[in-house]
Amino acid sequence: MTPEQRLDRVERILVLFVTAGRRVRGEYRQQSYEQDEKINMLIQTQMETEEIMKRLAVSQTELAESQKRTDKALRAFINSHRKRENGQS
Repeated sequence: MTPEQRLDRVERILVLFVTAGRRVRGEYRQQSYEQDEKINMLIQTQMETEEIMKRLAVSQTELAESQKRTDKALRAFINSHRKRENGQS
């Protein structure tokens, strides 16, 4: 094999390496981009979940207060009903 043939062969091999490297680099960039999109979606979903949880906590507090008022009113009603029965006996 002549020196020129060897150089041609080395050049072909280098072109194959460069082509393969570019392909792999492009695939890596695409995967990285897709992962970044998924991470951003997870972050957005987490933020929405936290907001929902805050609203749920407020609603639960309001519901507990409402239940306390209902219990108090019900006790007052029952007590007034008992007093009427006792008074008529």
